[in-house]
Amino acid sequence: MSVARASIRLGTDCGFSLLEMIVSMTVMSIIAAVVMPIIVTSTDAYAVSRDTRADTDRIIYALERAARLVRETPFAPDESGLSVQSATSNQFVLVDGSGIRLNGSELELLMPGGVSSVLCVDVTRIQLAYYNSAGAAMPIVLPAQIHRVSLQIQSGPVTLEMYAMPRSWIGRGD
Repeated sequence: MSVARASIRLGTDCGFSLLEMIVSMTVMSIIAAVVMPIIVTSTDAYAVSRDTRADTDRIIYALERAARLVRETPFAPDESGLSVQSATSNQFVLVDGSGIRLNGSELELLMPGGVSSVLCVDVTRIQLAYYNSAGAAMPIVLPAQIHRVSLQIQSGPVTLEMYAMPRSWIGRGD
């Protein structure tokens, strides 16, 4: 058999028939129909997870900054208690003007001199609760008696809470 004749013969034996092509396309379509909903669902779940993680990261950052402010709250010069000007359920402001407050849907970090920066956006709720030295909640907040602060921030479906204690109370009596 010559070389030219062998290549022609091999060429006729290779390839797919029309029936094989139709069967393989049908099988591929069935596989795609089964897999596509799984891919779409996992993509949607990833997007929700990513958004929730972003909300959580923003809230954690804001909580850590607010807790730092509470921990670093100094004593008043007359030693009567903490140097707090205003302590309500949605703001904590020191005598020097620094603090945190909810302004619309933005949680702001206040700095001395009236300057503020945004700690967290899209905040739906902030709750500050104050506790005395015995750990009892204080319905009427007296800055001199604040020993612990509970900070709770909600943004979208995520709500996180943190407790902080002013360091200036360490080593002091009531």
